[in-house]
Amino acid sequence: MPSVYAHLLTTTLIFFSLITHGASMTDLDTSTETPDFQFTQHCAGRYQLELPTDMKQILASYSEPDIGVTTYPNSDVEHLDGVLRGDNRVEQWLKHVEGKREEDMGKTGYIHKSLDGELKTVVYYSDDRELMNDPETEHGFYSFFLKDYPDKDIAIAISGGASKGVISRDKEDYKAIFRDRLAKMQERANHVRYLPWPHIQPGVCLDSEFTVHSEIAPESEDYAVKFYNGKGSNLKVSSHHYSSESGLDQELSRNSGLLSFFASTSMKVVGREGKLFTSSGKYSDKVREFRWVSTDTKLNSIERAHLEISGKIDMEDYPEMAPMNGTDVIVGLLKGVQVRENGMLGVKR
Repeated sequence: MPSVYAHLLTTTLIFFSLITHGASMTDLDTSTETPDFQFTQHCAGRYQLELPTDMKQILASYSEPDIGVTTYPNSDVEHLDGVLRGDNRVEQWLKHVEGKREEDMGKTGYIHKSLDGELKTVVYYSDDRELMNDPETEHGFYSFFLKDYPDKDIAIAISGGASKGVISRDKEDYKAIFRDRLAKMQERANHVRYLPWPHIQPGVCLDSEFTVHSEIAPESEDYAVKFYNGKGSNLKVSSHHYSSESGLDQELSRNSGLLSFFASTSMKVVGREGKLFTSSGKYSDKVREFRWVSTDTKLNSIERAHLEISGKIDMEDYPEMAPMNGTDVIVGLLKGVQVRENGMLGVKR
């Protein structure tokens, strides 16, 4: 069901149309043809939003300390590191893992393969001592997972946290250390679930099929979701967790720099304080580029992670919105962003 903000945007379009035709709101049902403007609801991480129906999701990326996931919805190209379909999906994923191992310049070999059950696991070890000309070079373990749903003929590739595979050479119990880390990575990989949108499940919704389902939020998470209409308009939602003052200060400094070049206005989105920057497109005055950034970001917080919504709207893509300007449309879309029902469930900070 369209949100109240989608409804308000449509009503505004109708109002402009009535003025253009010299009519009043009471004439709506009898003398005026209203604009045919449709919205579709999408999930975007812990949020949801309304976008013009021609806007399709093209990317979702997610990372936390133990796992990483990327999907490419509506892509005509097969991505072996994303969602795989068909009878040969496991074989294709194994081919992808082997490609990664072959690219590794160290001395490599598989040390673990478990292809039974819903969660498949493959790990290879890389000895980089000769490559780095350093006998103390760390141990390197590279983990790959595939969450498989045979009854749906679909699977999703998941990568292990890069830092979890690096163990100091002086650790005599490095194998036991990695086994413990692998168990945690597998536990987190199992939280990536096939949950068709719409739903009210907790966690980070990646796309219309998969969600990182978790009733307790991880210690940190980053994600980005991108939409594109195949023409001149796009929108991206990203959330980044900061754990260091220097990283957050650098981000805030970058945003302050934008104030010197672009028009800005203070604006709340999903209850968050923020700044909206807008500018005209490089090649057309019909295009409005924008970036909304949160200004109330907190360190080590998921609820108050750094939130950014950016993109551009080409008014020539939407002639039915002609009475409005691009900035009005952008503001309407931003006001339609909401926290998903249960999207913040389990977020304690």
